[in-house]
Parts: sequence; C-alpha cells; structure tokens
Amino acid sequence: MYFCPVWAEILRQAWRNLTAHRRRAVLTLLSISIGIFSVSAVQVFTYSMELSIVDRFERYGVSVVYVHHFPWKFDGGEDWQKYARRPRMTLRELEGLRQGLQGEAWAALFYSVSEQTFRYGKERQTTRVSGISEDGVYTAGVEVREGRFFRPEELRRASLLAVVGSQFARSFFGKESAVGKVIWWEGRPLQVIGVLKAQGTFGNDRIVYVPLPLLLRLYPLNRYGGRGDPTILVKAKRPEILGIDELEQRVRLSMRQVRRLPPRAEDNFTINRQDALLSQVKSIVAYVQVVGLFIAGFALVVGGTGVANILYVSVRERQGEIGIQRAMGAPRAFILGLFLTEGAYLSLIGGGLGIALTLALMGVARPFLLEEGFILGWSVGQVLKAVGLSLGLGILAALAPAYQAARLQPIDAIRST
Repeated sequence: MYFCPVWAEILRQAWRNLTAHRRRAVLTLLSISIGIFSVSAVQVFTYSMELSIVDRFERYGVSVVYVHHFPWKFDGGEDWQKYARRPRMTLRELEGLRQGLQGEAWAALFYSVSEQTFRYGKERQTTRVSGISEDGVYTAGVEVREGRFFRPEELRRASLLAVVGSQFARSFFGKESAVGKVIWWEGRPLQVIGVLKAQGTFGNDRIVYVPLPLLLRLYPLNRYGGRGDPTILVKAKRPEILGIDELEQRVRLSMRQVRRLPPRAEDNFTINRQDALLSQVKSIVAYVQVVGLFIAGFALVVGGTGVANILYVSVRERQGEIGIQRAMGAPRAFILGLFLTEGAYLSLIGGGLGIALTLALMGVARPFLLEEGFILGWSVGQVLKAVGLSLGLGILAALAPAYQAARLQPIDAIRST
C-alpha cells in the first residue's frame, strides 16, 4: 500500500521538475536522440546488409554447388599459385558430370569475360559478359524484372539475344523499356529480351548474359588460363532426395573420373558451396557491426554526459527543496529514486525520438533502396535493445548526481539556499 503511492509521487515530481526547465531538457533530449539514432542506424545498416545478402544467396539457391579451379575461401596458409595453375572447366567435363549424375541434377557451364564494350547509338559501356549453357535456366538463380530469361533452345545455339542487369539498362535506356532494344557487341546486334532485378551492392547490376555458344565463338575456352573464367554450376532437381552434401560427393567423384585422377591424387578442382560462403559473409558483417557500434558509442557518451550534467545542475539548484523534503521525513531512497526517474524520463524520451527518426528515415529510403536490391529492415529484438540501451544509459548517467542528492544533510541543504 505504501510502495505504489510513493512511486506515483516520484513519477509526478520527476516529470514536474523536467517540464519546469523545458529548454534545458530539450537540449539534453537532442543529445540522447542523436546517440540512439547513431546506434540504431548502425543496427539497421548491418541487419539490412545481412538480410540482403541472405536473400540474394537464397535466390541463387544454397542447393547449388560450384566447380571451379579456385576456392572461395582461403585459410591463409595456402598457395594461390597452385590454384592458378589448375586446369579450367571445359565442355567435356560438363558432359561428364551430366552423365555421372544420371539426370538427377542440372549442370551448366557459366563462362565470364570481362572488359567487353557494348554500344547503343552513340553511347558505350564496358562491362562483363557471361555466357551460360542450356541448364543455366535452372542453375543461374536470376530473377527477371522485365521481359524474360532465355529459353533452353535459345541457349543451345549462338542466338543473338541478351539479358542485361538493371544498372546496365538504366545507363543505356534511362526510364525507357529495354526489352526489344538492340545493342551492339563485337560487331553483332543483340536484342535485349529481359532485364534482371536489381541486386544492389552485393550483386552485379551491370552484367550482360548471352548464350554460351555465342561467347565461345569469340572467346574459346582455354584449358590453362586465358581471358575467361569458367565455372560449372550443379543443382539437384529434387533437393529433398539428393541433399547438398550427397550432391557434392557425387560431383567430386564424377570430376575425378572425368579428369582420370588416381585414387590418392589430390583434387585439381574445388567444389564451392554458398552456405560456406554465407557463414563467412555473416562473420564479416558482425565485424562491421562491432566497428560501427564502437564509433556510434561516442555519440552515446555525449548523450550520457548531457544527462549527468543536467542532473548535477538540478541537484545544485534544488538543494533547498531537497533539504526540506529530507527534514519532512523523505528517506534517501525517495531522493535517489526521484533523480534516477528523471534520468530515465530523459533517456526514454530521447531514445524514443532517436528510434522514431530512424524509422521515419527507413520509411523514406526503403522504396529507393529496394529498387537497388537493398532490403532495408530492423528486427523487433534490435528495437527493444535500443530502448533498453537508452534506458540503461539514462539510469547509469543519473547514478552519481542521484547519489549526491541523497547524501545531502537536511540542515546543510537548507542553509545552502
């Protein structure tokens, strides 16, 4: 019965004391809101980065294995020249994989050549060209925003067709539709049949896809190097039956048979998987978040200093009031709770403003970033963490001035006025 009225009085007096000095309180709220906004912005950026990366990996499919001469992940002690000397993927090995998998998986050769110049009217662009074989329809994992992707029969021959990235289309055609337009490459007219969805920072929005036979006419595969970079993509037709681990073992066995490697010989190829790369990317995002939060922590220190400063000033100005309350029987815990509540008020309101500002900017920026393939998001758990951080900051900053006010002796406090 005694506890609730006391806390109700603490809450009422703390609010009255803050509203009595609005200008000073507003400046403190501003410093807190900037600190919480800085932390929230880092959380939103790193969470959105991870969300966008995971979304892109899921679109490409974690059930795909990539056969290449280089591993995606190095442990630091490996000799990269050893991998550079490995033989590249060939069409013969692609056919060998298809036979070894006995129709249970799709296999496609993905062949890229960089520094290719395209022309449309007087405009020119230099970008990367990627050729894919017929099963690339199922293994490439691309999403078309406008038009369509290649049909399997179009990939079996040197069709003069192209599917382009969103940034490539925007640079050439602006807001006009790219579908049906003709671009020139190496003296050949290519009709654009599709535009890919934006992939943002973690994709390649300037890529141009063409049928593999067309690319091979200009840049034949080189067994030991050359200008291009071939990769074989393998995807199970029924992942629930042929799991990713079993698929990897089947691909390794087939590749060793095609390349006629002795039983004890080391693989002269590498099988890469997106799930392994995804874990590595997530660890990088975690490091980015730690660095970002460390930098944003300085803004929080400024906000906490502002709370402590306003409460120290408040203790100095209200010494007489505190002395009278103590003389009338108010316990030290009441005075302590009063100033801690003022700090909690400041931090919660300031933190709420910072969170509201973050959400408002997210609402404005989300449509524009989504067009670039960047998914903007913020989890409920992170919002609650921001609220808890703000509340803890206010209470921590209020501890010293609250303790100083609670230690005041009634007679000395009254005389000081």
